[in-house]
Amino acid sequence: MTDELAEALVTLFERLGPYAQTDPQLRAAVHGLGRAVSAWAAQLAPPAAPRPEATAAEPAPPAPPVVIPPDFTLARPPEPARPLYQDEEGHGVAPVEPAVIARRCRLKAEAARVVAARKRGDAAPHDDLVRRAGAVPDCDLWMLHPGSYADAPKAWDDLAGAFAVGAEAADLLAALEGLPEPLASRHREQVLYAAAEAQAVVWAGVLDVRRRADNDQVHLFVHVRERAREHRIYINRYLRKEDRVPADRWPELLARLAALRDALTDARSKARSREKSLTNLKYKLRKMAAAPAAATGDWPRVLELLEEVVAAGVPPSSVEVRELLLPVLDALPEDLEPGPHAGRAFAAATEYLATRPAPAEPLGAAEPPGAEVRAAADLLRGRELVLIGGVERPAARRALEAALGLSRLNWLSTRPHESVTYFEPAVARPAVAAVLLAIRWSSHSYGDVKEYCDKYGKPIVYLAAGYNPNQVAHQILTQIGERLRALGRTG
Repeated sequence: MTDELAEALVTLFERLGPYAQTDPQLRAAVHGLGRAVSAWAAQLAPPAAPRPEATAAEPAPPAPPVVIPPDFTLARPPEPARPLYQDEEGHGVAPVEPAVIARRCRLKAEAARVVAARKRGDAAPHDDLVRRAGAVPDCDLWMLHPGSYADAPKAWDDLAGAFAVGAEAADLLAALEGLPEPLASRHREQVLYAAAEAQAVVWAGVLDVRRRADNDQVHLFVHVRERAREHRIYINRYLRKEDRVPADRWPELLARLAALRDALTDARSKARSREKSLTNLKYKLRKMAAAPAAATGDWPRVLELLEEVVAAGVPPSSVEVRELLLPVLDALPEDLEPGPHAGRAFAAATEYLATRPAPAEPLGAAEPPGAEVRAAADLLRGRELVLIGGVERPAARRALEAALGLSRLNWLSTRPHESVTYFEPAVARPAVAAVLLAIRWSSHSYGDVKEYCDKYGKPIVYLAAGYNPNQVAHQILTQIGERLRALGRTG
């Protein structure tokens, strides 16, 4: 047998061993495989005596095939293999679920309190405690067994508190594993650090009562170490023997763990609420995109839901939200004002439109120009308009220029904290017939813009909704139609 084959077989047996101990069907399958190999080896034995008629060397007959017995089965294979960890002395440590560690630590905390009471001379029965421990896998209440342990009641009180800390830390680890990954990643490092400190406190408490080791402290240590390694988190404290934590620090740590648990619970509750609001928002926006006219009454609820999901942590520039907003972006009623969070989502969608490649058909092509568009074009044909606010959308600009017969639509995108003097040269141009102010997306006050319009005699139109040519034409005719007609008669 080659060294390579021997090493492979040893590795196989070491991995199968822990599962064969607890799975009788697997053990039976291994026995069946052994019988098959033994029978195959027996068939390879040479005959008792060479055949006398053989006068020359003949080729060896082919080896018989391996026959797997009918009782060989892996009908119930073990759970997917998980790595066997090793402690510092090389002993294998099979992983245990944090929820099981928490149950055992709580029972050990009760047992330590029983011992503390006995050290003070009080009667403390423990029959029920032993019965409950029997229902938990591998729950060894070693403190109730005879041993050369410490006599000081305080040491046992601190050990009880340390195990309470260990139970809280294990519960935190279990809660962390149940969170969606984006949420878990935000809390993982803090939870692992707290659990590392907790296992160090348990270890100190165990040593203080003159016990060499405790299996649940080891399991906490392994769980923290392996999760930190898996997620590339460096835990620079509490995982070395020389980094001691006094056991009497358990009350302060227990309070911190409880606060962290509350924070995790609150985060999970907010995440669930956010997912629910996001699901409702998706439904309403899809419904609105399919039938805009019929869904006008949904806008107040849509703005409310959008405010909630952005406030709860969904990025305003979320691709998912943006793609739902784009088909209805310009349909927002004039009398509805988005809240601060919803406004950021609208602004992000508008900025995206400014950089997106132009569609094959200009915006507004699906809606034919109405009578108001033709009337506005008669007043503005060959003239120039200035549009102030938001971020320029090339496709929307071209659609307005074509529909209104403009020589140019000078779209001035606004930016926070930009000086208002930036607008003056554009407004002052003689070719400019009017100024359009997109009030919903402008970062400047209306008065700043109107001041220049008044200074240079330019009529101003306030656009509260989108840039659809029919909407813009309606606002132009409603707000400054008579003035444009008057200027046309006198011009």
